[in-house]
Amino acid sequence: MPEQDLVYLAARMNVQSDTPSKKEAILKTTLDLIKDNGFHGTPISLIAKKAGVAAGTIYHYFPNKDAIIIELHKVIKEQMASAMFSEAGTKKEYKQQFFDGWMNLVRYFINNPSALIFIQQFNSSPFVKLASAGDTKASVNKFYEFFQAGMDKGYLKQMEYKLIAAAVFGCITSVANYHVGGRYNFKNEDLCKVANIMWDGIKYRSAKV
Repeated sequence: MPEQDLVYLAARMNVQSDTPSKKEAILKTTLDLIKDNGFHGTPISLIAKKAGVAAGTIYHYFPNKDAIIIELHKVIKEQMASAMFSEAGTKKEYKQQFFDGWMNLVRYFINNPSALIFIQQFNSSPFVKLASAGDTKASVNKFYEFFQAGMDKGYLKQMEYKLIAAAVFGCITSVANYHVGGRYNFKNEDLCKVANIMWDGIKYRSAKV
């Protein structure tokens, strides 16, 4: 068994007093460090130092850095789904659901630039292949079901889910990037205009919306 795995197992057996807040601190610290240093520039030793925990505490929760990154991806996907969908929103007309969800997700990334940078790095990294489909299944299903319902009910053009996801989420992250990077200060009315452009591109032409 690799030495790193032995350290992980030892930590799991010996560290019993860690609280969930330490795991949260490890995840938050890793996310912040990745924002500044990228995946490769964020070693376990640096995470431990910045989080104020021993390396053994990290191995109590995660066998290696890859596992931390996969867990962060899962957490951020869940947050994205929560930002875009709400219980009250499901009672609104479909177009309004799209607009509310689109703008809420843009705001989520603007308010959480570390999450924005993380998800972009993750999607263009080998970690995409490491992430189990089951890890983010619940959150991904929410997006899939929403867009599929739009197609089934005649609001959206018939297209492959991955195509519509690439168009919608690509636009969202681009807008958030412009704002976070200081290239354009998007106000509410600006976001509405961009959402309208996006909607016009994916809506079914005969839809009465």
